[in-house]
Amino acid sequence: MTVNDGLALLAVATALRVFLSDLRVGTRRLLRAVVQAGVAELLQAGPAWPAATRTPSPGGF
Repeated sequence: MTVNDGLALLAVATALRVFLSDLRVGTRRLLRAVVQAGVAELLQAGPAWPAATRTPSPGGF
């Protein structure tokens, strides 16, 4: 391992340390937006099954 390799490794480690928190926050924000859009789409579409109808039970209960 040469000095240049060590400096490159140090630069990568520093960049990861600096930008990893921003990447985590951005990923969480993106995931939250995707989930909100999915829930809104599901609520807008309505139920995918017909409403349940009540049928009289045997014996009148």
